[in-house]
Amino acid sequence: MHLARPTAIAAILCFLCPGAMADTLNDTASARLLTDQVMGRVGKGDMAGAVEMIRPFAIVPKAEFDVMAEQIKLQEPVLAQRFGKSIGQEFIRADQVGENLLRVVQLHRFERHAMRWNFYFYRGKDGWVLNTFTFSDDIHPVPDVALPLFRRCNDNRLRCCGKMKENR
Repeated sequence: MHLARPTAIAAILCFLCPGAMADTLNDTASARLLTDQVMGRVGKGDMAGAVEMIRPFAIVPKAEFDVMAEQIKLQEPVLAQRFGKSIGQEFIRADQVGENLLRVVQLHRFERHAMRWNFYFYRGKDGWVLNTFTFSDDIHPVPDVALPLFRRCNDNRLRCCGKMKENR
């Protein structure tokens, strides 16, 4: 059962809709710092407050962002009931693909489970913006997420499928 899936889907749908001006970040280090600050709030059990920290950098109209934020508020008690209290966060990795795309993966730790958060930043003409973020209680993809441009072959070894820069 995936409790976070409706909210994750809402987050994805909201960020696919252009039309809002977003603040920009100067570089990938600033993007990573933003995710660390957001996840610091998440790790303290304040998902709604964390999402508000994202708002200025997100490329989504205010009304759509508001709907997503309300859905997250409704979901917080359900997550706590199922997974226990929030006990922190953990940075997993940051991958820059090419010159204009960055993904940061972090874990939200609970007493009995974890949720995977993915932040996707795009560098446009004015700087880096948060293009998309998702979170899910399905942590199974985390190892595969860690190697986005690799695929598992028949001999169970990983093969490179493209250019990737890794920042740990």
